[in-house]
Amino acid sequence: MRPSGVSSAAPVSVVLPTHRRSHLLRQVITPLLEDPAVREVLVVVDGEDDGAAEVLDAMAAGDSRLQRLASPRRGGAAARQHGASCSTGDVVLFLDDDVVPGPGLATGHAAAHAGATEGEELVVVGYMPTATGEGGLERFATDLYAAEYEAMCRTYERDEAEVLRKLWGGNISVPRHLLEQVPYESADFTTTNHSDRDFGLRCLRRGARGVFLRELRAQHVHTRPLPQFLRDAYRQGAGRAQIHHHHPDLVGELDPSGTLRGLPAPLRLVVSLDHHEVVRRPLSAALLVLSRSSLALGSARGLSTGARLLRRLETRRGERDFLAGATARHEG
Repeated sequence: MRPSGVSSAAPVSVVLPTHRRSHLLRQVITPLLEDPAVREVLVVVDGEDDGAAEVLDAMAAGDSRLQRLASPRRGGAAARQHGASCSTGDVVLFLDDDVVPGPGLATGHAAAHAGATEGEELVVVGYMPTATGEGGLERFATDLYAAEYEAMCRTYERDEAEVLRKLWGGNISVPRHLLEQVPYESADFTTTNHSDRDFGLRCLRRGARGVFLRELRAQHVHTRPLPQFLRDAYRQGAGRAQIHHHHPDLVGELDPSGTLRGLPAPLRLVVSLDHHEVVRRPLSAALLVLSRSSLALGSARGLSTGARLLRRLETRRGERDFLAGATARHEG
């Protein structure tokens, strides 16, 4: 049943893809159902179910605005697209399943869109600082993520044009009619990261304007064990190369030296030779041993050093693999 006081004319449809995070769903969804601007919460279970169905069905029994949608495992962008295609609100708020909304988040997004000038299409980006607290040795991955995220937020505030050029998803909203012209999903980004940035660039090409509002606050419950951290690094590298491949007019050509910045000269030289398997394989193996042994021995410094260098190697490998595949497709 719909709670009393909630109008069917509420303007916001929340689209929430989820994959193996059923333990966070109540924490994420409850504040949304308390927000009078929310018309519906569409939770797209992306692939295998880890108990999400039971959690969602139990919550939906008390509020008909919550709907569970199933989708084959095709990644977050496809799940967002599926949810958007089922939405009915004027505004679609895309929220990640580890981002806990603050009070009135949907109301704030709706107000931002209501304040747009006539004919203007906005992509509204809210703020989602990373949750602090105990994280064990692998906390370094969260600290690194948090530092990079905060730096991006400062970039947005210095230059609004960067919002769509470097869109960071997780807490963003768009008019539903814009999604009819610019779908969230792009088939090119099903197996790499940066589908959010690709969406932002396609919105920019359409003539939309990006805005970043810190007051639209949520909290990101970020966790990345070492294997996932390294898998993400590879996907980030492939996605970065893909962005430059598909949008060179907006972001320029890929600079392969970008992954070497900040390294001491000797390390920069060694890492730059990683395209030779005789260098990359033993270097990666040694760094993996350092990272795992540091984790076992409780050495945060050793784990952080080894994992950060491994991250660079995996990012560079992702870039090279995408570029090699793009060349092969072109020649074929």
